[in-house]
Amino acid sequence: MESLSMDRIYDYMFHLISEYSKLLDFKPSPPSSALEVCSDSLLCLADPKSKQFLERSTTSASPTPPCKLQNTDGNLIRNWMQQKKKAINDVETMKAQKQPAG
Repeated sequence: MESLSMDRIYDYMFHLISEYSKLLDFKPSPPSSALEVCSDSLLCLADPKSKQFLERSTTSASPTPPCKLQNTDGNLIRNWMQQKKKAINDVETMKAQKQPAG
């Protein structure tokens, strides 16, 4: 965790939101009453403690594009599921062997 950088966290968030957006079946649009708010207008309304937090938490565009995710490997997932199923069956078998016949 010590080597985890905010850039990698933002990459993860980008990919998570991008994949989630593929599941949406509507086109988002702002309501007619929506107003555009800039960071300066938020800062002027904030109390000193909130203003300090908001200033520290601002971000800027990354100088590098997001990382590329590897394509999913269906065999990897199938193997993992088979290992999981085998482990569950092994535990059930051990439970059955320890229970007295009755």
